[in-house]
Amino acid sequence: MAESHTPEAPQSEDEPSNPPWASAALEDLDNLDFEAPISGSDAGDSGDLADLYRTASQALESQDGLSEIAAKRVWDMLASVTGMYFKPADFNEPFGPMLVLDGKRSAIPSDFREHIDMLETMAQTTSNIILKARLCDVAWSLDHKRASLGLAAIAAYGELARLTEAGVLKLRYSSDKARFHYESYNYLQRALNIAQLLGWNKTEFDATKKMLIDIRKGAIEVRDPMAALQFSNLDLQVGVSDPLDLAADLETVLANLPGETNHNTVIQLWHLAAQAYMRAKRFQDNYRCREAAAETMVLQADAAASATVKSHFIANAIAALHRVPESKNRRIALRHQLIDVQAGISDEMSSFSHEIDLTELVEKVRSGLVSRSLTDSLFLFANLDSSPDPAKLETEAIETIRNYPLSSLFGATQVDGEGKVIHRAAGGAGFGDPDIDTITQQISQAESSRRYLVVAGEIEPARHQISTLHYVSDDVLSALLRCSPFVTPDLIQTFARGLTRFFQGDFTSAVYILTPLLENSLRHVLKTYGHDVTTFDHANQTQEDRTISSLFNNMRSELEEIFSCSIIEDIDRVFLTKPGPHLRHAVAHGLLYDGSPYGPDSIYACWLIFRLCMLPLFPYRQELGLD
Repeated sequence: MAESHTPEAPQSEDEPSNPPWASAALEDLDNLDFEAPISGSDAGDSGDLADLYRTASQALESQDGLSEIAAKRVWDMLASVTGMYFKPADFNEPFGPMLVLDGKRSAIPSDFREHIDMLETMAQTTSNIILKARLCDVAWSLDHKRASLGLAAIAAYGELARLTEAGVLKLRYSSDKARFHYESYNYLQRALNIAQLLGWNKTEFDATKKMLIDIRKGAIEVRDPMAALQFSNLDLQVGVSDPLDLAADLETVLANLPGETNHNTVIQLWHLAAQAYMRAKRFQDNYRCREAAAETMVLQADAAASATVKSHFIANAIAALHRVPESKNRRIALRHQLIDVQAGISDEMSSFSHEIDLTELVEKVRSGLVSRSLTDSLFLFANLDSSPDPAKLETEAIETIRNYPLSSLFGATQVDGEGKVIHRAAGGAGFGDPDIDTITQQISQAESSRRYLVVAGEIEPARHQISTLHYVSDDVLSALLRCSPFVTPDLIQTFARGLTRFFQGDFTSAVYILTPLLENSLRHVLKTYGHDVTTFDHANQTQEDRTISSLFNNMRSELEEIFSCSIIEDIDRVFLTKPGPHLRHAVAHGLLYDGSPYGPDSIYACWLIFRLCMLPLFPYRQELGLD
């Protein structure tokens, strides 16, 4: 049998270097009433205890010569323990820093690893139920071998839920008239999570399970839809009640809803009932609940004044009916309704502008080309900007999300010119560690701004200056492109025509000519490096060239080795992925509008293709005179 042990926590770069309580020791508790600052407190939240301990510590610090006494060390420690952010939904890391700022943070459980015995001693002797729950949970989280602390934490959290529901403990952000409290939900959730980790079927947990059922039944009895939703959801998660009984109770709530109940709550109740019926293998009831949720979404859409909001709710209703038998006709009707509503979205769109003075940059670009030959001008044009480092983009995106958390708190949708939603990005990550979708969305926004500035401040002024000072034609560019290994020999004239149109300002012709050619050139370069760019159909014994999507999905490492990771990421963001211009798809399927090729994304895309043509020629630019 393997030996059980508690793993050492990795050191964090933003870990407090020397918290004031670091030197606290078990001996500091001798002859010390560590509960004195919270004596008589009826607070139901550990944050209130943290404030009391912090105030007591500051009072000691103001007295000369008392800044290092045992009481201050202990109270500073308890202020840090009780001041941690409570995350009961996180199974394995229920506590986090309350504050992270400029590379520094407040306390987290691993900071107390050397003080577990001290935490356990205080947990065993304290009479304050809030402090007991926090101390037992933190100590047990740091050392799971101390199972008695886990059991004590469960009992303490259960008692906390009972006392908050009874109104004995006061919650700073809850109304005295409130019947049910979200804090009670949090305490029960954490107690049941610990119980699952310790072994779900122990008789010691029966009282906590019964308390959950009693509170859930109480919410149903008094027709409190939000409380019924919260506690029923927790019940279904941990599997305390029979799912069939739980679903029946939810339908009881739905049949007796107060008149002021909002649509979102009703929809969530129907969804939860559907989940319960699914778990009970009552499929017809599951379909019925999903249909009811969808129809509530339609009512929600009817009540909305905005076409954008209406389309969102109708799209949700269609999604809710997915794979519901005999719902095809209803889904078709809703799709027609969605198309009608989406026609009004464009009228609601508005622009937000921020003026940036690019005069100095534009003049610098233009003056730099005045005395240059055509060859030098073209090389300078190709080198106006470079593809950004993906690692740097990700770092900057994460930093932006953390510095401005509200920017990613809400979800985002990308719509086309007809109002159809073509991409969704989930929100809600603003105050936590950002997920990949949130980071991707932030990078897309930053890159959209960068492309605009590059086009407005550099590419367009330089293109206009070159076309004014020099005669750029198919023949001139063909002579240059003939030397580029990026261009397939039998497509030199086509490339030249597309780039000539680009320099002449005919962006419609340029984008439609050059975008499809990018795929061909990527295959050509890969073949030049000895890579197989075909797929083989074993059934039909036929071969086909890989599409650009297939190249990026299956041969990305080869592309990055040849072109660099920065360039391949830039191509991906401009031509292939959403969120973003998705230009290759738009061109291939005729989704661009008349003005689209004249936008910054299309102009940047054409310039990027020109840059790819020119990059291999930079070492030989002295020999490639065109003048």
